[in-house]
Amino acid sequence: MRVAFIGIRSVPGRYGGFETVATQLAPRLVKRGCDLTVYCQRRYTQPPRPATFEGVKLIHLPSLHRQALEETSHEAVSLAHALTRRYDLLYVFGMRATTLFAPIALTRKNVVFNTDGHDWQRRKWGPFARKYLLFSEKVGTRIAPDRLIADSKGIAAYFTDTYGVTPTYIPYGAPEVDPPDPSILSRFGLRPKEYMLVLCRLEPENNIDLIIRAFDRARPARELAIVGGVNYGNEYIERLRAMASDRVRFLGTVYDPDAVDALYHHSYAYLHGHEVGGTNPSLLHSMGAGACVLANDVVYNREVLGDAGLYWEPSIERLAELMTSLGDDPERAATLGREAQVRAKALYDWDAISDRYMEYFEALIKARRRERDRGQ
Repeated sequence: MRVAFIGIRSVPGRYGGFETVATQLAPRLVKRGCDLTVYCQRRYTQPPRPATFEGVKLIHLPSLHRQALEETSHEAVSLAHALTRRYDLLYVFGMRATTLFAPIALTRKNVVFNTDGHDWQRRKWGPFARKYLLFSEKVGTRIAPDRLIADSKGIAAYFTDTYGVTPTYIPYGAPEVDPPDPSILSRFGLRPKEYMLVLCRLEPENNIDLIIRAFDRARPARELAIVGGVNYGNEYIERLRAMASDRVRFLGTVYDPDAVDALYHHSYAYLHGHEVGGTNPSLLHSMGAGACVLANDVVYNREVLGDAGLYWEPSIERLAELMTSLGDDPERAATLGREAQVRAKALYDWDAISDRYMEYFEALIKARRRERDRGQ
């Protein structure tokens, strides 16, 4: 079974949700007998660029260095390259450039789209980009209505209600994190349980500005550590830095997996402000690490976290109240962290999820081969 992943910046992942997913999923599919190739962007992989990662073949191709065109341009060159290979299936992460795949999909090629989570609603995009992304979502749904994967039940319901199609629901997984060495925190000037954590790309739809304002209003007896960056400079980060007090620490991007595990596990609480998207890998990672989670109260976060965390509406007042009450109750914070870890292990096991992907890909390929044989 020859499969290619398209729409990924890099493997191993360093730059976002899709990359985290591909880094976990692709090697597991290889172990299950899949011949798997991931198309990566040269910009996000430093020389010497490896040809493989844990048995996964890597192909590094260029992209345009502009925020609105980077991913679409890379998908275009990836598709052009993929058409020179005899893949049984192309798995496209996101629906940003479905117009490129329309002619291929209409010839009954196996093109599967990950629906992602309302990319057109992200506040970082301008009006034209939003309209294009929504149009691309409509095109992808039309050309591959029976070849859509949704990582969230909420996202699957949206596609059913909006387009009358039912994507296959396969969530992402959560890593199993053993208690990391607390001494790792010393490189960041932090101590266990003496900080609250934000770890994400610093983009408006993740509500870091609201979190900072709530933190400065509550003034808990801890620091706020913000880990992350953006792929392109913007004014949003400058506004964040300008509004933050000296108790807010901007740590930049952190790529070392052990350090990321330690930051999650040893935090007093992890603040998840994401408002767009389905099953979010950073939320799953925090749960797998046993962090106490305070999540933005949207349907996708509730679906993943359930009763194993606390929720806040997009409100400075509500989040400040939670920070204050939780800050005075370390036993409750520890209990919620343990409950989140148990839930992650029970519902979001990467090996079980990899089995579901393998079964889905195999069934689709076998069905297409039967169609081809009948045509002959």
